[in-house]
Amino acid sequence: MKKYLLIITLLFLSGCENNQIKTVIQQGLDSQNPTGETGICFTVGVVDYPYTSHEVTGELDERGYNRFIVRNNTLNKRLALFSQLGLLSEQPAVDKDGKPTGFYHYDLTELGEKYRYFYHNNKQIFCFGRVIVDSIASKQESLTSLDTMLVNVWYNFHVEGEIPEWAKSPLLNSIRRLSKDNKAIDWSKGYHIQYFSRQKDNSLKIEIGIIPNIYGT
Repeated sequence: MKKYLLIITLLFLSGCENNQIKTVIQQGLDSQNPTGETGICFTVGVVDYPYTSHEVTGELDERGYNRFIVRNNTLNKRLALFSQLGLLSEQPAVDKDGKPTGFYHYDLTELGEKYRYFYHNNKQIFCFGRVIVDSIASKQESLTSLDTMLVNVWYNFHVEGEIPEWAKSPLLNSIRRLSKDNKAIDWSKGYHIQYFSRQKDNSLKIEIGIIPNIYGT
């Protein structure tokens, strides 16, 4: 059964700002994660199993870019990565003569089924835990061309609940840099961003919505 994350939209802040920011972000993250199992997620892509990887070709634009090629290459890399982590099975694909094609068949493992969820536009993600906002690390304000004061808020967090072994693997650094020197990822020390805009009464309003801790596009 597919499970979906929710994104909340507008909330307003006033008074003791950092404490209010911390509270609003926490409430927003919890609203997205009522089960306490989808606080941290890693994106695989839009894929249905069983799935066989393949090559996508096409014309490049003046910058040498084709978004369909890039998207497929990213998906192929992610499938290989998550098979290394035990969330997917991987078997070599062969042609009609039994020769390897250089591509692979993928399917969910029992472990992968346990942590598999879906997100915006039916993107498959693997998730775990609940994010707890510990403190506001920094705020950066900048004026846009539309005379709107944007406020970037960075916050420190830790993850509570089950943290599976696959989620500690430094292999995940290929999606988002989360540990140094090939060390296991420490989910007791996280760092993320939330966007606000400053109102005329000096309060803050959330821009776009609470940003979930989903790594990979």
